[in-house]
Amino acid sequence: MDLSKRRERELSRLSADASELWHKQRDLFSRAGNLLRDAGGQAGDIGRDEVYPRTRDSLEHVLAPAVARIKRGSSERESKLGPGAYVLMAIGAATVAVIGYAVWSTLRSDEDLWVETDDE
Repeated sequence: MDLSKRRERELSRLSADASELWHKQRDLFSRAGNLLRDAGGQAGDIGRDEVYPRTRDSLEHVLAPAVARIKRGSSERESKLGPGAYVLMAIGAATVAVIGYAVWSTLRSDEDLWVETDDE
């Protein structure tokens, strides 16, 4: 197909504009990935330094009296756990595992998320 010089120039300019836009988008996504990786690291640091100690202290404050009361009650009388207690413990353990996985997958950094392509 024969194109006029004018059409060839327009197509060449359009191709150059598309290529420039592609490069800008790649740079933008790369910077966004770096920003998200840094934000994930900061969230992990805050969780480890601020949230975890406060949560641990709160749980110890609440659970210590409850555990002491349970121990005192179990020493006074011998009780056997029924099947419902084991089902509830399994559900609780599964819930903790799911929440832990969700937190881990949210805060981890995906290094292989961005795939570089070769420029022609």
